Amino acid sequence: MVMGLKPKLQGYHQEVRLLDGKKVVLRLITSNDKKALTEFYSRVSNESRFYRYHYSKGELSEDDLANFCDVDYQDSLGMVAEQEHEGQKEIIGVARFYRLPTNIHMAEIAILVQDSEQRKGLGTSLLKYLAKLAWERDIYFFRGEVSRENSRLLSICRKSDPEMNVLVDGESTCAITLSVEEMMHKTPNLCQ
Repeated sequence: MVMGLKPKLQGYHQEVRLLDGKKVVLRLITSNDKKALTEFYSRVSNESRFYRYHYSKGELSEDDLANFCDVDYQDSLGMVAEQEHEGQKEIIGVARFYRLPTNIHMAEIAILVQDSEQRKGLGTSLLKYLAKLAWERDIYFFRGEVSRENSRLLSICRKSDPEMNVLVDGESTCAITLSVEEMMHKTPNLCQ
């Protein structure tokens, strides 16, 4: 357990089954995940990194790791997806939100899944459980800037909210807005 977390968050641990039958665990990110997050990031392709950051980002810096792992679980929250690999737990996906200071009911989101685990439903699971945690914090909308070439993420978001708002804001990117409420209604068991 992470010291200082509210009781409801301390036990947050969700097992999900991917499309290939593999079980993974979704849990909250902690400060102790910095080394595992660095290892995860080293397994992500340059193309996936580019889609996530919109530029060719190198390795994660200490500031990046602090920003990603040292969250307050209210206005900034991150989740990791873990699997067992050779007797060790390893991160294979990350999702996070940051509440916007200009609109307390909206948060910026980001999702990154290890290339070998893409197309198995992990991104969808991360987004849905992130929505549940956001809803509990009075966040009603997610927004993000997505590469127009990132058809996988756009498809995940469109399936989660068919009424997703898409605004083309550049030659290569678009701004998306998703209704967290719509995602909650599409997956009623998340409300429990």
